[in-house]
Amino acid sequence: MRNLLTILLLLIPTTVLASDKDYQLHIHVHYQKDSDSWKVNYELPIAVEHVAFSRRSNFDRKKLYQIDESKFKWDQKGDVLLIRSVDGKKFTSLSIHFSSYYDFIQKDYTHNIRYTDGSVLLYTNHLALGANIIEDKSVSPIGASFKGIKFHFYSPNQNIVFLGQSFKDRANWSLEGEGTYIYFGNIQPIENANMIAIVDPALPSWAWDQTQQYFPKLFDYYKAKTGQALNFKPVVFFNYDQVDGDYSNYSGGTLNGLVQLTINGQRWSSENKGKFNKLFHFLAHEAAHFWNGQMFTVEDQKHSWMHEGGADTFANFAMMEFGLMSYEQMVQKFEDAANNCFLNKGDESLEQSAKLWRYRNYYDCGSVMGLASHVAVKAKDSSKTVFDVWKNVFDANIKDRTYSQQEYFVALNNLTKSKELSEAFEKFSSNSNLDNQTEVASWFERSEISTQYTESYSASVIRHWGVQVMRNLMSSHCNKRISFSSYDDFLITYPIEGCKSFEQSMEIQFVDGLEIFNNGINAYSLFKDKCENGETVTLQDREKVTVAELKCLEPVQDLKPYMKLQAQL
Repeated sequence: MRNLLTILLLLIPTTVLASDKDYQLHIHVHYQKDSDSWKVNYELPIAVEHVAFSRRSNFDRKKLYQIDESKFKWDQKGDVLLIRSVDGKKFTSLSIHFSSYYDFIQKDYTHNIRYTDGSVLLYTNHLALGANIIEDKSVSPIGASFKGIKFHFYSPNQNIVFLGQSFKDRANWSLEGEGTYIYFGNIQPIENANMIAIVDPALPSWAWDQTQQYFPKLFDYYKAKTGQALNFKPVVFFNYDQVDGDYSNYSGGTLNGLVQLTINGQRWSSENKGKFNKLFHFLAHEAAHFWNGQMFTVEDQKHSWMHEGGADTFANFAMMEFGLMSYEQMVQKFEDAANNCFLNKGDESLEQSAKLWRYRNYYDCGSVMGLASHVAVKAKDSSKTVFDVWKNVFDANIKDRTYSQQEYFVALNNLTKSKELSEAFEKFSSNSNLDNQTEVASWFERSEISTQYTESYSASVIRHWGVQVMRNLMSSHCNKRISFSSYDDFLITYPIEGCKSFEQSMEIQFVDGLEIFNNGINAYSLFKDKCENGETVTLQDREKVTVAELKCLEPVQDLKPYMKLQAQL
């Protein structure tokens, strides 16, 4: 009888529950090193009639990604780019091919980043799909086309490194958050107690030797000052690009668990303390985000002055602590930030900066708020610093790992025994139509920092006014859009679609014969006079060859006096 029952049970069809089915999207990424190209296969958990990429990204996918046009076609719905089948039928798989794409992408992560030995980074989220949502649960029991994304990476005879882990030939990873950079290559990782680094073999030794000397100290310093140890080991991707260019600059950023840094140009080959200090400040800023942006996150991005300005504050104090600059030099950096803050904020509140593409305000204004917090806390208790404000914020949010502007103000009030400074910060953050220069100066009343006004400008503010010429021209000619990169003594504009005046890339160093960086005050004054007189402004390259002649289309603001922060030691 038992055998018969067993046979009957086997004959009863089994039902696969929705929860038992794999509703993940599987993305198989094959890197082909010899051709520096990629093949990406998508396995969809259910049949769909179209797919769309979850990240809009600021490049043309139709030009970069090749699809099988006998089976699929590109389509557009509103501002969303779609891929559909040619015959209109549903499909469960799709493949794309593309060569590594190293071009600058405005306001987004670079698609691929190269090392001089031929190894490469890939940013995952440009490949993710996510806009094909199925509301009908009879079609998809989970109510969506897929639940989660799993990447499968393949690169024969190469290391695959990401998020503190190293694999050979192949690896898997389930997508989280904003994604990450994946390294494909054979550079041996450098690991110490605080980090793992993939360093370009062509990187000038002096730059890496000094980075190794100081960068690991940051983690111990921030841990001691905040009372919080990192709960992960970050990866540093440090590469060298455009090695033949007659300039030096750097770029990069952070994602969860990593810092990505690129230096460009042959001028890095000569050891230079000033260049290294800029480089290290960038690293120190990005490392600070492991604390105030990853282990703890701000609740409202309109209050980004806390984590961006806070990271600059962390970096400035760390550099002073390590002897890379004096206290007076540190105050000078905050002074530059103070002037940039009130020059760039405009009539709108600080909270509105992101909507107006003035994200730099969060760095500059936020760092000055950090210094003002520091001197106010120190005035009440000489043993306390701005780090104690952050320590209080982190300690109060150890469970939910988020923090708010109001919680920063509460910590500041408790340490200063006053609401005066936090109320001034809140006003500056939320109110419009303020005298920004007067407001910033008020933060330092009755502190060890005094404010004075002068027409003797710092080098960075001289540079600011020179750059302002280009900002004004691009913004007025291109419907508020601006796109350029600054180098040592010149800038390069990037094409802006639909803007005839800037439809092509241009190298610019002079305005009517005056250098825009080193002679920025005079260049801006000449620009302003020409605008008021209705004259044409001439833009010139490094050889003083005219590259454009443009008219002013909007009123030009007056020069403002420079505000000095004087440390009373």
